[in-house]
Amino acid sequence: MDRSWWTRLALVVAVALGSVWFLTPTYYSLFVLDRADRNDVAKLEKVLPFWSAPAKYRLSLGLDLQGGIHLVLRVDTKTALGKRAERLGQQMVSYIDGKKLGKLSAVANTETYEVTLTAADAAAMDGIEKELLATFRDFSKVSRNAGVLVLKLDAAQVDFLMADAVDQAMLVVRKRIDKWGVAEVDVRKLGTDSIQISLPGEKDPERAKELIGTTAQLEFRIVEAHGDLFKDLYTNTPPDPSAGITLVTSRQDPDGNEPETPYLSGTDKNKLLAYVAGKGGEGKQVLLHCVETPNNKSCLRYVTWLVQANGLSGENLVGADAYNDPQTNNIVVSYEFNEQGGKLSEDLTGKNIGRLMGIVLDDNLLSAPVIRDKIGTRGQITLGRSGNREQRFKEAQILALALKSGALPAPVSIGETRQVGAALGDELIKKGTTAALVGLALVIVFMAIYYKLAGVVADVALVLNGLLILTGLALFNATLTLPGIAGFVLTLGIAVDANVLINERIREELAAGKAARVAVDQGYDRAFWTIFDAHITTLIAGFILQQTGTGPVQGFATTLIIGIIASLFTSIVVTRVITTYLVHGRNATTVSI
Repeated sequence: MDRSWWTRLALVVAVALGSVWFLTPTYYSLFVLDRADRNDVAKLEKVLPFWSAPAKYRLSLGLDLQGGIHLVLRVDTKTALGKRAERLGQQMVSYIDGKKLGKLSAVANTETYEVTLTAADAAAMDGIEKELLATFRDFSKVSRNAGVLVLKLDAAQVDFLMADAVDQAMLVVRKRIDKWGVAEVDVRKLGTDSIQISLPGEKDPERAKELIGTTAQLEFRIVEAHGDLFKDLYTNTPPDPSAGITLVTSRQDPDGNEPETPYLSGTDKNKLLAYVAGKGGEGKQVLLHCVETPNNKSCLRYVTWLVQANGLSGENLVGADAYNDPQTNNIVVSYEFNEQGGKLSEDLTGKNIGRLMGIVLDDNLLSAPVIRDKIGTRGQITLGRSGNREQRFKEAQILALALKSGALPAPVSIGETRQVGAALGDELIKKGTTAALVGLALVIVFMAIYYKLAGVVADVALVLNGLLILTGLALFNATLTLPGIAGFVLTLGIAVDANVLINERIREELAAGKAARVAVDQGYDRAFWTIFDAHITTLIAGFILQQTGTGPVQGFATTLIIGIIASLFTSIVVTRVITTYLVHGRNATTVSI
């Protein structure tokens, strides 16, 4: 045998042994570990032999095969655009003030995305209008009346920002789930304003909704003294008796989970918010704080706090972590700003030492600690010691994850929650595996009977082809789904088709009276381009399905792509190495075909 044959033989042996080595974690994950521990990498690493491939190279099962949670999130893009219009309005005011062109006030219409700008000096509006239209090009002019200018977000920009809000939400959700440690998650856009999430192996829908659905808009606002604001409101404009709103004039909570009296309290958050909406006064806002039940699973009541309308945004946060403080025994969420956020924090806290700092998450006031000193890039949120500590620490971990993963660009709501049972997955695995094995056995028997020894060679290549497909899925951390099993069976059929072409070509060469060696060599050479063209065409189709399809289609396409590449290798290289040995190496005068 020549040197090139030995090289190809070494390659085939190395690929075969490498496939077995890479599939070791998959075997232990599916057949040694308990079903409940399949996604636990730490437990898998403990049972793997020392020579095994790393646990991360295991073949994972999709939602349809191992059960889990399916969620659909609705992204409120209109609210996101309304808030963006408000922020841009304030940026316009700050920009014009910085340019020394005059004083402006801005009012944003969150329904039409219009910003109405009023100049203190109407004569300055000509210069202001010119500067704003040149700088804020996403806006177009609606009207101008003396010192009042109305601008509106362009329709094309509105469409772009709505799509961008969903894309950003997908990125944030993906980051949160990755930090949470859920394996093989599938996050994709559904329609124009929804996100579909599949969490294989997860069993707690409430935990998933609590993390993924948290907007996590963190702000730090200075608490204002409200005096008799709530007392006067309650006296002059009494709430509806059915709303359950009361005026509290003496402290009820010694732990400090309430503001200075008198304040308002209620059990219905929405009714209390509706009653105090817009009653804070200029530059101020009334927010609610949830006073929790002893087990921390629900709100006993809500109480009113008065805070400044604007404060320090948490958009400059770069990290957050939850831990038990061993000195105070408090549960703490520490956070860290980037350089810009640190400077803003120093400025805000340095001017308000001795006052209360309201920590606001998604318009809910979490706590209001006293500012003891200037706070720079690092700070912390203390959740206290009362209540169920295990539950409170779990909440702290979710809060920390949400903060360090970033804020969602728009409010989201859970549109659908579906839990897929693992028992259904086991049944699908059994049926899919049975179908694959029966199909493989029939093909092996047919090839051995019809093509004799050449058919047996094709069968060897077919088995190796199956190993290579599974290895490829494991190597690239792909997820095996039920459509993926269908793709697996299809690619085995394509691999057999390639060997049929080669064997038929060899038969033609033998029928033309050519010697065994010549027939084998020319049979492979002349069948090569037909096989190559067919495989490349299918490969292109697979890539198109992978890029444009949704979950099940992508699972099918991934398996198909890996299978086509494996089929090319086994049909052109593996079978030729074996056949060359049987004919050339043994000086055979005939071919068993």
